[in-house]
Amino acid sequence: MGRSQKLIGAMTLAWMLGSAVAAVAFAAGVLNLVLAIIQWTDSEVAMALSIPISVVVGIGGWMLVLAAAWRVRRNYLRQIGIALSAVVVESDLRRKHGRVMFNFDLWQVQVEAQFPHPDSGTEARARKRYFYPQFREVKARALAERLSVGSSVPLVVHKNYAVFDIPKRPIWADIW
Repeated sequence: MGRSQKLIGAMTLAWMLGSAVAAVAFAAGVLNLVLAIIQWTDSEVAMALSIPISVVVGIGGWMLVLAAAWRVRRNYLRQIGIALSAVVVESDLRRKHGRVMFNFDLWQVQVEAQFPHPDSGTEARARKRYFYPQFREVKARALAERLSVGSSVPLVVHKNYAVFDIPKRPIWADIW
């Protein structure tokens, strides 16, 4: 069995760094918006709730921004990339125990698929991770079962990038 290359491009690092900076900027923007609303309303209740509201709106809004970025990226790759079928060579379902404030657990589905690269013909691999909150365990198990070792998964490939063509968004670092 020959050696396979893992697809990763220069834009992956740029995406990770850009996303981290953008997340901080987005959170600061939401906080500024909430503070502007507080000044406009001059309400003591709004002032007391400003930080919790900023956190909730910021996290929810950032998840929507990431989902939109993923949809745009996937649609772009669908237009310029080559659709093909890959074979799942690794599949793992793991429960990650929560260590933060609310102690929520996460279900992580990690999948690696192997396929012949359409440009070079060499064996290539793509890996993605998907997170589900603890109350979505059934969906996590269903995805892990659907993407079990030996199963077929649709991919869209362009140069050094591959996207699993499934409706679930991967974690923020794997979008690119």
